[in-house]
Amino acid sequence: MLRRQDPKPEILRIEELVQRVKAGDIKLPKFQRIFVWNRTDILNLCDSVYKGYPIGSILLWFTNEKLASEHKIGDLEINQRAEEYPVNYLLDGQQRLSTLCGALYWNGTDINSTWNICFDLEKEQFFYPKTYQEVWHFPMNKLSGTFDFINQCRRFESHPNKEKYEENAQRLLQTIKDYKIAAVTIKDMSLNEVAPIFERINSTGRALTIVDLMRAATWSGSFDLNDGMNAVRKSLEPKKFDDVSDGEILKNISATSGFGILKDDIDKLRNLKSLQLQESVKKCINSYKLAVDFLTSELPLASNAYVPYNLQLTLLVEFFGICPNPTLNQRNVLKRWFWHTSFSSYFRSSNYSLVRGALNQIRKFAEGEIQFLEIDQPINYKAIFSEPFTLKKASSKTFALLLASNKPKSLLDGSSIDIYKALAVTNKYEYHHIFPINFLKRLNEPSERINMHTNICMLSLDNNRKISDSKPSKYFHPLKTSLGSDLDEVLASNFISTEAYEACLHDDYNKFIELRLELLINTIKNLVGKSVEPL
Repeated sequence: MLRRQDPKPEILRIEELVQRVKAGDIKLPKFQRIFVWNRTDILNLCDSVYKGYPIGSILLWFTNEKLASEHKIGDLEINQRAEEYPVNYLLDGQQRLSTLCGALYWNGTDINSTWNICFDLEKEQFFYPKTYQEVWHFPMNKLSGTFDFINQCRRFESHPNKEKYEENAQRLLQTIKDYKIAAVTIKDMSLNEVAPIFERINSTGRALTIVDLMRAATWSGSFDLNDGMNAVRKSLEPKKFDDVSDGEILKNISATSGFGILKDDIDKLRNLKSLQLQESVKKCINSYKLAVDFLTSELPLASNAYVPYNLQLTLLVEFFGICPNPTLNQRNVLKRWFWHTSFSSYFRSSNYSLVRGALNQIRKFAEGEIQFLEIDQPINYKAIFSEPFTLKKASSKTFALLLASNKPKSLLDGSSIDIYKALAVTNKYEYHHIFPINFLKRLNEPSERINMHTNICMLSLDNNRKISDSKPSKYFHPLKTSLGSDLDEVLASNFISTEAYEACLHDDYNKFIELRLELLINTIKNLVGKSVEPL
């Protein structure tokens, strides 16, 4: 039985600590950040140890908790010891001990390995060898074994600088073996109690996320949350939705398990058995597929990059998990719900009560308890269209989807715009200022009016270049001839009425904006309706 004790530092030899990491006696918990040091950092650490510079203390957690731990450090395999608890987890110092462990115990053949580090006995410097090693180049991985060390030293027995090399090799060996570091061990604390300690001492200031904690708390020999989340993403690759974040997937695993999607709800996953978690991941994969199929077939979405709010996808996944075969009416309500929550910025401030209420409502709708989804937030139409167009914002992504929903055709030649290409990534070059930027600047229009949504349409990069900064009348006049009877259809596909077209022919920006705004607002009203009710 562990007893809570005040943490006290003890001085340990770094050689011993590194051996324990390699042997699996000190485990590297998976909620730690992955190994990210670059080669300069690694060489500097080795140099600090050689010169006796301080490299900081380490923090160990001695506990009976069974957490996910790393099996490799880069391309170095860590020994897997028998499942015996309590065990030590390394909370702070992973990068330092991992570096020294990798350098001392690497036994690979890839010359480009991170752990293929040598010490120049002539210059007394650490470096990465590129090809052939000179006799005075001493590999770090020849220091951990007595026979390896002796055999390596025999390489320079006949060299004129033998004595210097032997002396420097011995100094290198002794500094590694004798270097001492302060180690603090904390005991008898739960994962939730340890988390703030880790966050406080973490040198990067990176706070542990709920994903970190749940990855550690739910791990077993037969379940790894990270593998589960990767399996979800893998299933979404064909539809270009595989960039869904760990946090969002975790919410849906929690919801699929019968819990909520807030932090306190997700924490309940620690109480489930591995088989239950595995089943939740399987259900989650199927639910994600159905939700993404809905978004890409019934709405103009071609990738996750254009989903205005993460919570929209989370709630749709939960809906399809409960109701995999919705009625036509339910699908129509979901489409209106999507447009309404997008244009009203309903999920911009996702507070506790809103999230819990939205999840509860979507579940009732999926189960058939209610027939519509109520959104109690009006749409400020004029505010939407006067905002500047930037695809980093949800409002601009929503506007891009609105443009795509109208199956736009190129203003120059009438060819269909490839909306799947345009919406594959948030690429601003697939869009065009109908009244070009430089033209409006010459009229001294302020930037906020130049870049507002109402002045944007979809256009290929090639057509964009052809128009350049021409005034609208210059490129709109030839359309009557080039498009002929298709002119009205092409204009309408870009939300440009006949009257708005006439305004373009006269370079009348104010009139154009007024007329296009009216058409865009009417379109949204048709998509959304006054309430999200059955069609």
